[in-house]
Amino acid sequence: MMKIKELLISILIMSVVPTAAWAQNEMSVEEELDSTYTEIHYRMMQFQEELMQIGAVSGFRMDIDTDMPLTDQLLDAISLRLRAISRAVNSFSSRWDAYSQAQQVYIADNDSLLNKLAEIQQMQQMVTDTLASRQQQFEKLSAFSKAETFIWRQDKIYRKLYKQAVQFSLSPKLAAKLEKVKAEEQAVFADIETNYSQAKTAVESFPGLNLRMEAIDNKYFQLQSVSAKIQTIEYKPFIQRIKDYLIGLAAVAILLMFFNLLNAKIKTLKAARDQAKKMKDMMDGQHNYPTI
Repeated sequence: MMKIKELLISILIMSVVPTAAWAQNEMSVEEELDSTYTEIHYRMMQFQEELMQIGAVSGFRMDIDTDMPLTDQLLDAISLRLRAISRAVNSFSSRWDAYSQAQQVYIADNDSLLNKLAEIQQMQQMVTDTLASRQQQFEKLSAFSKAETFIWRQDKIYRKLYKQAVQFSLSPKLAAKLEKVKAEEQAVFADIETNYSQAKTAVESFPGLNLRMEAIDNKYFQLQSVSAKIQTIEYKPFIQRIKDYLIGLAAVAILLMFFNLLNAKIKTLKAARDQAKKMKDMMDGQHNYPTI
């Protein structure tokens, strides 16, 4: 370290007026070097203060709860704020890197400046990590919002696909069109699954979205059920369709009859139990003699 300091002193001596004039200067080289250190330290303090302000702004709250609906306006506001912070961080980094590199000879020769350099670099890394975390959170929120909108918009599409599948299953000549509808439905449901998975991932980071996720779950299972029906639709002759329909009605009738019998049996058992209880109460009353 002493060698670097001696080199700096030599540079300063050679950069000023001739030796005789320099000797008459009131400020010694040592004092001038100390003044340079002080100036660098002050400038580094300014950089650190600016970085602290950026860090305070980047630590804003991103929790979502039932009292804070996830709207496009909210997402736009968060996006604008993140972009502003990102620009501030990039501007700071470019200016700080240029300054610290320009003063690296002086900084390397002074323990106080080295400590300050380490503090600023550590703080800079913390701010960068916080900004990256906020950006990841925003991406999850944005993905959830897009997934929610996408899934809720599939009702109309699935009604159309189901109607087409049923129509194309009425004739064997339309088998190719039926397969085309099935392929289209598979592609749509693949997108639904992708969006659904992204929404589930977002909820893990934002528990406040659980209620909205429950609604998405229900809609997803409904679409999944319709998807399965579309994929199982095949051509059947008209007579076979009538048979299947009648069999379905018969099955429903049998189930209704079973439930009616079961209900009647339960009522009979309940009536018998009530009658037995009344008989027991009457028998107990007959033996209730007065005592002296």
